[in-house]
Amino acid sequence: MPQEKRARGPHGAGRADALIAVALRHFVSVTGLLAVVAYASVYTCQLADAPIRSDGYSYYVYLPSWLLHHDATLQSIADDCCGGTFPEFAGVRRWPETGRWVNVHPIGVAIQMVPFFTAAHLLTRWSNLPPDGFSPYYQYAAGLAGLCAMLAGLAVLRALLSRHFPDRIVLATLVTITWGTNLFHYGVYDATFSHAFSFFLIAALVALTERWWQAATRTTSFWLAIVAALIVLTRHPNAVFLFVVPLYGVTTVRALRRNAAMLVERRWVVTGMVAVCAACLLPQVAIYKAQTGHWFVSTYAQFGAFSFMAPHLWGVLFGVSKGLFFWSPVLLLAVAGAVVSKGWTPQVCAAAMLIFALDTWLIASWSDWQFGGSYGHRGFTDGLALAAILLAGFFEWSEARPRLSALVRVVTALAVVLSIAQMIQYWLRIIPFADTTWAQYRELFLRFR
Repeated sequence: MPQEKRARGPHGAGRADALIAVALRHFVSVTGLLAVVAYASVYTCQLADAPIRSDGYSYYVYLPSWLLHHDATLQSIADDCCGGTFPEFAGVRRWPETGRWVNVHPIGVAIQMVPFFTAAHLLTRWSNLPPDGFSPYYQYAAGLAGLCAMLAGLAVLRALLSRHFPDRIVLATLVTITWGTNLFHYGVYDATFSHAFSFFLIAALVALTERWWQAATRTTSFWLAIVAALIVLTRHPNAVFLFVVPLYGVTTVRALRRNAAMLVERRWVVTGMVAVCAACLLPQVAIYKAQTGHWFVSTYAQFGAFSFMAPHLWGVLFGVSKGLFFWSPVLLLAVAGAVVSKGWTPQVCAAAMLIFALDTWLIASWSDWQFGGSYGHRGFTDGLALAAILLAGFFEWSEARPRLSALVRVVTALAVVLSIAQMIQYWLRIIPFADTTWAQYRELFLRFR
């Protein structure tokens, strides 16, 4: 009997591993199917307004202005839709010095939406709907662009993690980062915002950086420069994530010196990458110059200010209203992963800790530190691909400790289920869009009516 049990053990383990491998292989496609169903449900059940709304409007509005009205000033859109001005939510204001329209959001999301906009325009022409950039095909194509960006980011992240972790760790990490945080929400409900696009780009940045340090080929160097530029063009403060490139692999002072020496050795490659990146950023700089009279400006100056000496750190990280760890407690495991991880994860730990420290300080210093209406704190959604590496490192570390591993699995599963439940509450408009209090949270906890 003992021999029979021992024989069954490896067979059972092998079958489990095979199932995990299949689940991992199909994870992105299954997530895509669930996302499409959720996306259709949100708009069929009228849980949200049209996809191009709020911040999504200002990220998107470049496309109809450029490609339909052939106007870089945005005035034609204002004349066409709103009697010569823009609605309050649009994030487009006249610059005091020039009187010209200035969009608070940069052009990166619009650039990434171009293929979807083109398809929507062709379908609109074919169906004789108004080719104004805002009729139904344009609306839903813009939302699907964000959904596809989320899936692309997950595909890149899966490939990256699979090079360094067992399938079971990769699958657990992908499930947790998708549904234990607000990532799925920003790939479905608020898909025209910048966050799903930034998630994809930062995942690509880390993957390309790893390859670049292994071999700085022309192709890798070119695409790394393009991705770096798109990260800045999508959301300017995300430039802090570019620290991944010089700090990749830095685990000691000696490793930092090694990286510095390697960058000097590759100086001509680096110079070429900087030139490509600068060329990609030039259109945005030219737009700012034409609109404001200045090459470099803070377009958010009209909407608030930074108070770097009085950041709202508690509210941003732990507060009931939008606290990162209050609404996505599973990310505390990623923080632990930065400390205890072994193997490959420490290669990105120094960069991750510096980036998240700077990013948190920037977010907490902004006058509207809640970032308006959102599920959880959307300011951190962009960097979830980097957080996923730390999370995978923690899962791998805990797996070697059977008693702890069992507890981690239970806690993680509960955190994911809670996040999904609260996301649905947000979609049903049960949880407030902003300024949630502890009394409200307690009263509304797991209520769906």
